[in-house]
Amino acid sequence: MVRSGVRNEISVADAVKKSLKDDEFIIPIRIDDVPFADLPIQIHQLNVIDFSKGWGAKLADLVDTLTKAGVPRAVTDLTAEFDRWRAASVRSDVIVERGEEPLLTSILPIVRLPEEVSFYEYDGENKKFEAAVKDLPLPTATHNRFLLSFGAAHEIQEHLPADLVVMLRANAPLASFLDGSFANPIGPRSRDARNAVVRMLRESFEKHLQDRGLLRYEASAGTILFFPKDLLPDDRVVYTNAKGRDTYKQVVGHSKVLNAHWHLGMRAVVRLDEAPSLRLRPFVVFTRDGREPLADEMTKMRRRFCKSWFNHVWRPLFQAFYQFFGDRADAVRIDLGEHRSWAVAGDGLKLVGGMRMPLDLAIADTDAEPEEPDEDDEDDGGDE
Repeated sequence: MVRSGVRNEISVADAVKKSLKDDEFIIPIRIDDVPFADLPIQIHQLNVIDFSKGWGAKLADLVDTLTKAGVPRAVTDLTAEFDRWRAASVRSDVIVERGEEPLLTSILPIVRLPEEVSFYEYDGENKKFEAAVKDLPLPTATHNRFLLSFGAAHEIQEHLPADLVVMLRANAPLASFLDGSFANPIGPRSRDARNAVVRMLRESFEKHLQDRGLLRYEASAGTILFFPKDLLPDDRVVYTNAKGRDTYKQVVGHSKVLNAHWHLGMRAVVRLDEAPSLRLRPFVVFTRDGREPLADEMTKMRRRFCKSWFNHVWRPLFQAFYQFFGDRADAVRIDLGEHRSWAVAGDGLKLVGGMRMPLDLAIADTDAEPEEPDEDDEDDGGDE
């Protein structure tokens, strides 16, 4: 049964249709399995666009109908991207098809974890010791009056004042340390132990990238390591794409509209679950001189410059980063000190999907620099 409010709306629409002398003014859309025979009498004989079995091709039909009718539309920064999708969609009613699709992830599997973590006792004043270890080049953590580290005693001692002395108390197997069962000395609870190891591994990964020439930026989301200008020839990385073609991607570019350089950066998140991994979160940093981040303007610039970045931009950026990081090696060793290390896969985890876009409709990756924002395209505020 049609409710009175719906009948009233249909009645008004029918009256407008008659005043305009436009028999196609009302465009019925079927979004569920209601029988066609149950449609209101005013629209029963109109051509209904059936969304009930999928919206992809039918949305293209609806947009095409509105375009032919000359209905005004709002033009935004996403208009070009939508028109590209629409042009592809109207060429075929099949938006996806069965078939293998290679998928690139932002996950670097951890190939090998360190076998042990060391407990160090120390002589000296607590506050002085805590201040001194903040400047150590090796990642550390504290538990009670113990210093936790993957480094050797002499590596720690050489960076401490002479009156602060560290002594090895025990080497704990990583597995028992992580599950909170190590008892001589009593280690931290499992949650605290995992947090300590995650942080130390992440810091060692960040140091590895810094040693390769990337720069640090402390964002609200965490530590970002980004490519500075002129680290690489022409600020680009040459890599082999999914189709086996050698190509390149800019990891540093320049925006004339923003009068700033943009830089690809990555934030690392370490996961120690059943399949230990390092997850990468992309971040775009802006500078004037190619090195010093514009912290006060970063959020506004990212909104303006990156809001139209979709997979065809991000995927080659990830491929470029993986090429720089792994250089086609199966695994990359990351030092934790003189005698210990861990290893991360040299390339992102690849999966295979069971569905894909038809090959003639797929949007190709872009090797060019991202499109500039419009001169009058200002940030509209709001949370990041």
